[in-house]
Amino acid sequence: MRLRAVDGPPAAVDADVLAVPIYREDAEMAADLAELDAASGGAIRRAIDWGEFNPLEHAVSLVDAGDLPVDRLLLLNAAGRGRGAWRARRLAAVATRRLNGRNAPRLALWLRDGEDDGAWTAAAAGAVAGTYRSHGIYGRVRDTDAMKRSVEEVLCVGAPSQEALDRGAEIGAGIAFGRDLANRSANDLNPEEMAREARALEADGCTVEVLEPDEMERLGMGLILGVGQGAAHPPRLVVIKLPGWDTASDGDRLAIVGKGVCFDSGGLSIKPAENMGDMKHDKSGAAAVVAAARTVARLAPDTPLMAVAPMVENMPGGNAQRPGDVVRAMNGMAVEVTNTDAEGRLILADAMTWAEREGATHIVDVATLTGAQAVAFGEHISSYFARPRDWGDRVGAAAERAGEWFWEMPLAVEYRASYDTPHADIVNSGTRDGSLIKSAVFLSEFVTVPWVHVDIAGTAYHSAEKPYGPKGASGAAVAALVQLALDFRDGV
Repeated sequence: MRLRAVDGPPAAVDADVLAVPIYREDAEMAADLAELDAASGGAIRRAIDWGEFNPLEHAVSLVDAGDLPVDRLLLLNAAGRGRGAWRARRLAAVATRRLNGRNAPRLALWLRDGEDDGAWTAAAAGAVAGTYRSHGIYGRVRDTDAMKRSVEEVLCVGAPSQEALDRGAEIGAGIAFGRDLANRSANDLNPEEMAREARALEADGCTVEVLEPDEMERLGMGLILGVGQGAAHPPRLVVIKLPGWDTASDGDRLAIVGKGVCFDSGGLSIKPAENMGDMKHDKSGAAAVVAAARTVARLAPDTPLMAVAPMVENMPGGNAQRPGDVVRAMNGMAVEVTNTDAEGRLILADAMTWAEREGATHIVDVATLTGAQAVAFGEHISSYFARPRDWGDRVGAAAERAGEWFWEMPLAVEYRASYDTPHADIVNSGTRDGSLIKSAVFLSEFVTVPWVHVDIAGTAYHSAEKPYGPKGASGAAVAALVQLALDFRDGV
């Protein structure tokens, strides 16, 4: 997809379709919208008055453009969260997705007045994301050439710079790569295959290291090995270092760690059969950090960034981990496994310990960790926990600039007692009440440097078709991690 900044009023743009955000308050049109409506001969007002579009009811509506040079107007619901990167990214994704399969290769996107470079970067990423086809990985026999059509060029009306759009397009490509990794089926992408995918980043100048079980055993990574011991495909620890990791002048280095459970059956604490197929998405955290590393390597290879992806399958095989087993973490702690379906925190714990020993001064982990997160926050908002909170503020601010919605939760160490056991230093699953918070409290035992835990259980994949994306992986956290890494490099 090409994205191009264009000057001039939206009424003069030459395209197949002009996308226009409509706010709830636009029942009384603001001056900028009223000017466009007048140029169209009242086409926007007629669509609203007739009920063809209502920001309380419709996500989008494609209507006649009246006297404008474009063929059609695409009215977009902008009645939710206010102006800024999140709204810009969402609107752009809705716009390009609505035109998938249509003969409209040239879209003009107008975000109304006042959006800055950051919002347009997010919009560019969203525009690319809107053309993503989740079934494109394996293809469908019933696809026709017409069904595969999508927007080829987006004219960004009023965008302050082309550089912002180019950066957003690269981030959009990274999000698509992460979605592909997360969407791949468990019989196609196992720990070894993820390692092969990561090796491809050597072409982007990255150094890639893959730790196999013998090496992990030597290093004492009993938590990762324990989770994976029942699977036919053994675990891997995938490590990607950008060129800037070894050349960081001030010594500060950022590690992003992603949960990589290629399939999560729950192990012997087996999950219900309903929707178990979605557990191929339990590698979304790993997909996010690998995709973010590739994107940052292409935008700013001098960034002191390392991505760490512990990759396992959590299966109920004859040698599977049992409830009651005690395993030794890399940091020396003895962990009693009371629930084999609380496996994500185990593999993250060893991976974060390893990242810290490799020189990480700041860590962010990303994981589809708890069903409680999805229940509490739904599909739009990712929750995070921070120690110290000023590091969390930096992560949250980066997410906001990237067009993602993060929300801080309290790291209440008062809940630590719920993990006590007479048989080990800690159990891996506390009591059910407050389980979202308690999962972060568990992880906090395995990291000593500034750290943030991001739970994307609700945002990592769509359980049904959405106006802004197809069923399947959403690419959650990729853009936020890219923005954080760029900010980290720049000392923001």
